[in-house]
Formats: sequence, C-alpha cells, structure tokens
Amino acid sequence: MGRIRVLESWLADRIAAGEVVERPASVVKELVENALDALARSVTVEIERGGFDLVRVADDGVGMDPADAVLALRRFATSKIASRDDLRGIATLGFRGEALPSIAAVSQVDIVTSDGHAATRVRAEGGGTPSVEPAAAPRGTVVAVRRLFYNTPARRAFLRSVGREAALCADAVERHALARPDVAFRFVRDGEEVLRLPPATPLERAATVLGIGAKHLLPIDRASGALRIEGFLGVPSAARRSRSGQYVFVNRRPVHSPLVARAIEQGSRTHVLAGHHAICALFVTLPPASVDPNVHPRKLEVRFADEDAVFRAVESAVRDAFRSRSPSGLDVVVVGVRPYPRNDPPTGEIHESTAAALPLPTPPRCLPPLEVLGQVAAAYVVAAAPGGLALIDQHAAHERVLYERFLRARSREAHAQTLAAPLVLDLPPSEATLLEGALDAFRQIGFDIEPFGGTFLVREVPAPVGGSPDVLIREVLAELRTGQPAASPRHAIQRVAILAACHSAVRAGDVLSHEEMTALVEELGRCEDPYTCFHGRPTLVIVPRERLDTWFLRR
Repeated sequence: MGRIRVLESWLADRIAAGEVVERPASVVKELVENALDALARSVTVEIERGGFDLVRVADDGVGMDPADAVLALRRFATSKIASRDDLRGIATLGFRGEALPSIAAVSQVDIVTSDGHAATRVRAEGGGTPSVEPAAAPRGTVVAVRRLFYNTPARRAFLRSVGREAALCADAVERHALARPDVAFRFVRDGEEVLRLPPATPLERAATVLGIGAKHLLPIDRASGALRIEGFLGVPSAARRSRSGQYVFVNRRPVHSPLVARAIEQGSRTHVLAGHHAICALFVTLPPASVDPNVHPRKLEVRFADEDAVFRAVESAVRDAFRSRSPSGLDVVVVGVRPYPRNDPPTGEIHESTAAALPLPTPPRCLPPLEVLGQVAAAYVVAAAPGGLALIDQHAAHERVLYERFLRARSREAHAQTLAAPLVLDLPPSEATLLEGALDAFRQIGFDIEPFGGTFLVREVPAPVGGSPDVLIREVLAELRTGQPAASPRHAIQRVAILAACHSAVRAGDVLSHEEMTALVEELGRCEDPYTCFHGRPTLVIVPRERLDTWFLRR
C-alpha cells in the first residue's frame, strides 16, 4: 500500500482553519467583514478573555433566511460569487466562503439570524454537523464564537497574552471603523465598553482612531484616471517610531501592503524625522479588475495589476500633502529644503556674464510675512508672526532653502555660477568612480562637471554654493560611499541635492547679520515646503499669542 492518503474531512477542515483563523482578531475581522457586506449600519463586537472564551459580533444587516443560515457553515458556500466572471470584479470584503466553516472547525459557534421574516438559530462545534432550530430575533445577525481553539491546543500555545490578543481585536475593529465612518461601531471587552464610534465624517473618524486632533491631519485627494488616493496624513511632528499608526485600505479593504508602505516612506522621506514613520489613513481606490484580493487566505494582502502606477500615485500624494500644509493653528511646523545666497563666492572669480543672472525667480509665498527681530544663541532667528512669535532654526531653514534651489536647477529656474577658470578635481580611483556614477545627478542640480584625462573639470556650480566647490564635492562623495545605492535616477538627484544642501547651509554658531536673517526668512517663506528640513526636523516653531498670554498670566 502506498504512503499517500486522503485526510479525513475533520482533519482537513482543522488544517484549512489555520490558514484563515490565526487568532481571535482573525475571527473579529472575518465576522465584521460579513456584517459590513450584509449592509449593516451598526456593528457591536464583544470579547471575553482576549477572545479566547468569547467573540460575539452583532449587526443590523439584511440577515439570512433558514436555508441560507444552514449553508453558511458549509465550506466554500458564499453569496458573493456566482460565476467565474465575478472573480475579476470582486467588490465585497469577504468572498472565499471559508471563514464561518473554518471558525466552526476550531470552536463552538452559535448563530442567530433573521431576514426580517423568519429567525433561525444554528449551532455547531468542532466542525461537526450543525443543529438548526427556529428562533425569535430582529433583523440582523449575531455570531457567538466560544472556546476558540479548544480542540487544537497546540495552536493556542503560540498565541500571545490575553491583553495582547484583546488589543489586536480592538485594532481589527478600528481598521474597519476607519474604512466605514458611516457605520456605528461598539467594542466591549470583558463587559466594559471601551470604544463607541457613532457615524461620523471621514475626518472625525480618522481623528478619533488615529488619536490626533483633526487640525493635525492633512487631507489627501489625488486622482489619476481610474486610480484614486484619498485619506489623511498626520503632520510630521506626530510621526511614530513604528508603522503602527499607518492604516492602508484598498477598495475599502484593510490590507498590509509592503508596496504602499514603501511609497508612503518615499513620499515622506524629506519631511519626517529619520527613523520615524508618518501616521496616516490611506485609501487606494481602483477598478476591482485591477487588483487581486485573493492572494492571501486571510485577505490581508493584495496584488496590483500596475504596481508602478500605484507606487507613484501614493508617493506623490503623500509628498504633495506634506508640501501643502500650513502652520496655521500648529505649534510645531516641519520644513523641507533650499538655500539663500551666501556672501562668500566660490573659489575663483564669477564670470561677468553670469553675475547679473544670480537673483532667482520668486515663487509664491507659502508662509505669512515674518518680521525678523534678532538671533538667539547664534542658532535661532526670532521673528514676529501674525498672531504670535516665530522661532526659526537657521541651519534647518537654510537646508530647506538650499535643497529647493538645487532642485529648481533641474527646471532651469535657478542660475549657475560660471567659474572664470575651470576648477581641476584630481580624485583617487574610488572617489573618481563614485563621481562618474553620480555625474548626471550633479548636473541636474546645477553643477557642470566633466571628465578630463583622469581628472575632472568643474566649470559651473549652483548659485547657492559658497566656499570651495571641490571641498563640497568631496564631502558629498564621502557620504555617497557610505550610503545605500539610489533606487532610481530621481532618488539619486534628490540624494545629491540633500547632501549638497547639508554641507552648504549655515550652521548653529554662525552669527548672521540682520540682512542675512531677513533674506533667509524671506526665501524660506517662498519654499514649496517650508516646514521641515529634509531630515524631518522642524524649521520653525510658531508660538500663538494665546500661549504667550498664558505664560505671562494674562489669561
């Protein structure tokens, strides 16, 4: 007799259950999704002892008639797919037809459901034959799951503490509550109501679930053909060290998407402090046929037909949201990158033909007018702001100004300084190789560098560069050697611009004249993103008049 055998159905069901039901939070997720697909307007989730003893989900949806109630516990039974074509346009949250039977295979399940005409109670235990009887209940469905994993003790051994599992159940509720602000949600833990969310606007629901005030959320709304990116993004100062504050939805389905996570990180890289992650509730909407939600047993991940388009849309939407923010109502504001002209010219005289072209075009103002009052500790510029006081970090602000000037060179809005005599760069082989690979990035930000018989000739430098261009180029190359390779040509340009701005900016300890401070603040106000440097640190803090009055006991 051969060694291959067909498993008995009870064993096969328990193995399959492990793919769908990983922990109590998996039960919460599946049952809440069924409730929302049943057009519920109110959902209540109750758990006891982290969901091990009980998970009960009650909804006021369409309910089921007696025949459907029995079929609901049959494996691969579903109301959401009728033909092969339905798989190419799935618009519901659940459709695989495995959740309820998988849950019933490893627990005791009690379902009471009514379609408004007849109510039915269905009980099942450990994958056994269900019992069915009439019941009395209003329209809707209540599913109670008790003694989860009672017949698979090995699986329980790998779960976390009761408190941790309860927190994961709450997270599952909050994710669906974010996706459906029009639905009321309640979460009850061990008899105590810990979450009550009435129907609300998307902004109100996001502020509640994300745990930050609505004034600290930046709206996102970007459309590209049939692809749309919506949601809310927390201001940079609210960023966290983990991604626990990032919620991603695809066609209103909560998912974990490494692709979208990378796009969020890329879009916020020059706005959020290094090692931190932006808070967000991000909704990606696209035609159902353009996304496959069936690549994971628990429907946690999705596959996009055009991953590049989704990545670019998310990255640009996040970046633009940060750039569009206003300091109004915020105590802490984070800025971006670009410089004001340094007084010391680059080594060598500037050619007469370019001297008159140094002033840059003036982009529209993003900050309100600030009147410079002075400098503190040779590091901070103090300025009067409408309705308050502004403190500007001179290094971070100058980094933002310079960075944006360098990037403007790509569109020829900024002018280069032509050196009267080309500067000869004689580099060791390792640095020469690095420079050859980064020549295009240097050229894109305003440098004119070309190989010349084993050396390099520097003919032009960007207008913001002061001091010795050769020193700056060597400093940039030194940091390029230690960093990770650029992911794309655009990122290479951004990286070189960041390094050049960092090494060209004024520093804490540099004493500035009133004219220099005024020029810096004026250019910062005209940056596209004047609130953070590219390291994610704030460029300025605005103290409202009300806080000043409080400090001096006027309120």
